[in-house]
Amino acid sequence: MTNPEDRDGQIQALRDLLTRLSEASLAINDSLEMDTALQNILETARDLTGARYGVMITLAESGQPEEFLASGLSPEETLALWDMPDGLRFFEYLETVQGPMRFADFPSHLREMGLPEFRPPAPTSSFMTSPINRQGSRLGRIHLAKREPGDEFSRADEETLVMFSAQAAMVIANARRYRDEQRARAALETLVETSPVGVVVFDARIGGIASVNQEAARIVDSLRDERQSMEELLGSLTVRRANGQEVSMLDWPIAEVLRAGETVRA
Repeated sequence: MTNPEDRDGQIQALRDLLTRLSEASLAINDSLEMDTALQNILETARDLTGARYGVMITLAESGQPEEFLASGLSPEETLALWDMPDGLRFFEYLETVQGPMRFADFPSHLREMGLPEFRPPAPTSSFMTSPINRQGSRLGRIHLAKREPGDEFSRADEETLVMFSAQAAMVIANARRYRDEQRARAALETLVETSPVGVVVFDARIGGIASVNQEAARIVDSLRDERQSMEELLGSLTVRRANGQEVSMLDWPIAEVLRAGETVRA
């Protein structure tokens, strides 16, 4: 039978872990900017496990490395890490591993696997790594290391890193979605601004003008006097069909949609 004191201790340890993971989740959700989000993830992983160093490599949809980050290393050590002979082969080997790994003596493990000797720019003893997966796709991997011999990661550290990696996957997915939306918005704004057709974007919530491209501004400037705003010009315009029939802007379908606040896709 389990000792009640042992059971209470396990329950308290679990509560403490869940609290730490909850606080970690809040910390890494602080920003949607990709660079900031990734750096927050890596530094939080170190804090949760007591790691001295941290390295994270994210993968693009093609499976190729996309972002490389390091934490706990000086700028010189970081450059030396990426310039290591066979460094890429070492990280490629780790990407072939499906689950987490934890080693008390990482150099010995590499020798046993017949891999090239790994000589990082900073002393490394215990090593731990976990994949970052989301909905069956690999987004990257977090690598953590300790410096002093005998200072090892525990099984609890490994379990913590695995659970945290699941939270990190959600943050990375959201940050990528935000980045892609920002890029698409910037591309659209560039396309509109350089278009030979006049484009005016209205804010349907307030009925005001949100933006005007160069060609629209040129057209407006040719129609209004210096003291007349674009809104005033639109209010005084007369629109006619080719046969001369006058058309009220209030009768246009887009005007009705804006008044109703309806969402239309065409």
